Amino acid sequence: MKSKVAMLIAALFILSGLSTLTAQAAPYEGYTWTYWGETRPSPIAYKPSAMIDGKEQGVGGFKAPSDFFVANDGKMYVLDSGNGRIVVFDREWNVVRQIEEFQNNGKQDRLSNPQGIFVTDKGELYIADTDNKRIVQLTEEGQFVREIGEPQSEIIRTGFQYLPIKLAVDQADRIYVVGKGVFDGIMEFDSDGVFTGFMGTNRVKFNAWDYFWKSVSTKAQRSKLAQFVPLEFNNLDLDEEGFIYTTNTEINSSDPIKKLNSTGIDVLRREGYFPPRGDLFSVQGSLLTDIAVWDHGVYSVLDSKRGRIFTYNEDGILMYIFGQLGHQEGTFANPVAIERIGDDILVLDQNMNRITIFSPTRFGTMTNEANVLYTTGKSEEAVSVWRDLLKLDANNDIAYVGIGKALLRQGKYDEAMEYLKLGYDREYYSKAFGKYRKDMLRGNFGLIMTSLVVLAAACLVGSKLKRRLKKRVEVDVS
Repeated sequence: MKSKVAMLIAALFILSGLSTLTAQAAPYEGYTWTYWGETRPSPIAYKPSAMIDGKEQGVGGFKAPSDFFVANDGKMYVLDSGNGRIVVFDREWNVVRQIEEFQNNGKQDRLSNPQGIFVTDKGELYIADTDNKRIVQLTEEGQFVREIGEPQSEIIRTGFQYLPIKLAVDQADRIYVVGKGVFDGIMEFDSDGVFTGFMGTNRVKFNAWDYFWKSVSTKAQRSKLAQFVPLEFNNLDLDEEGFIYTTNTEINSSDPIKKLNSTGIDVLRREGYFPPRGDLFSVQGSLLTDIAVWDHGVYSVLDSKRGRIFTYNEDGILMYIFGQLGHQEGTFANPVAIERIGDDILVLDQNMNRITIFSPTRFGTMTNEANVLYTTGKSEEAVSVWRDLLKLDANNDIAYVGIGKALLRQGKYDEAMEYLKLGYDREYYSKAFGKYRKDMLRGNFGLIMTSLVVLAAACLVGSKLKRRLKKRVEVDVS
């Protein structure tokens, strides 16, 4: 009897353990891309840890939320478009306030299908009030400050429609606006709300065959062919230095992410195996709809087509991938916005009307930590973390490359070459090899010169002996 009871207790213990593991497991598998463009299993970097839907927070459920923003003071601003309101939370997700109406020149005013929100360091709110065709600026408490209407300029093309959907404000209070159907570039307004021009226009991409047919077609035929127009932006974010990171509307674009400087020039680094673009060679394709910039040049992009989050370091090297479409907790139906707070990544799902909070696993924490240590010049500490990371994932290319680069910084060129080879980094392997060869030549200069002198002397003596022998043979023959 005692043995049966013991077996029953053991079975219950095992089942409870499996239940706990199931509850903690992520609803997707981890993977990454290899140098050869193939998928390879990888430890999961982030797992879902909590969900926010407004109901449990006491403000009623969200309805078709379109955007959200995490301010520097930790407050979260959710643009609950379907309910025509902005819900403000503190760090613990307690409701601070709701903004539904405001006084505009003595009249009650409301937002109409707002699609984008940005909060400055001063706590000022900027909202892309899409259907009202304006930008609305409010105080932190929700009091009306001003509205910015349709841009006026001679460079505005005929038929231009002003439907602002996303925006950002820099330290100089310049306002950058992405408009729906606007392929001219990002609209820029000065601190007074005056339109100053477009920036960062995407280049026109066309097929040479289509271009040929357009050149030989009649005017009527050309009107029915696809127009060669630039891609339009669909989202943007600012980093701490004022660079603008953007995404565009093209599925499976070869160049969907840009980092624009103040003149609109793309300065994004693309030093990974493949340029930052989401999934590779996918039948469905990737559609990057939002981007969140971290510290130290790290950024995460949201692929709404496949429900993935791709995170890259400042060199454009893929760090990890997580997320998936689905209907269970931790997956998405229609992800539309991404933000971060601390090391957590937050994703807003418009169809499921909720925010999912993802927290880093040990693998994700170590990957983030190693990257920060390396970019801040702490190479030796970074190497230590990367070596531990390889114990979790022996095929982690970024760890091999990271160790190789750190050893290169330390002047350990022969070891650096070994790790860079394992990480398939040809560029830095060549640099390490060049420095290793230079050191070898410098360290053995005396021996090399002595060898060359001896070799030259031997050649000279051999040449003289050869001539003498030739003369003797000629004398003997005569």
